Amino acid sequence: MEKRKMTKAYVILFIIGIALLFVIIAAVKVWQQHIDNLHLVVEKEIKEAAKDCFLKEECQGEITLQELYDKEYLDIQIDPVTKENKDNSICLKYINGEVEFCKE
Repeated sequence: MEKRKMTKAYVILFIIGIALLFVIIAAVKVWQQHIDNLHLVVEKEIKEAAKDCFLKEECQGEITLQELYDKEYLDIQIDPVTKENKDNSICLKYINGEVEFCKE
């Protein structure tokens, strides 16, 4: 009888452990997706400011984030995770009606 209770307790603990593992994995995935979305918002804001600059023909070729700051198209951008200023040397270019980050 005692052995049966112990086995039942181990099974319950095992099930709780597995459920807890799934909850932790789901929470990590949701957190990572949240961080990715925060970065996406900052990137879109930078691209929109650059597109405005290119369409008004005040920017040509490849431009940097610092140039957008200097021309007052954009306020200083802060990394949403680290809370540090974005790198001023980030390069952008206008190709076929779309703004893209330069390949490094």
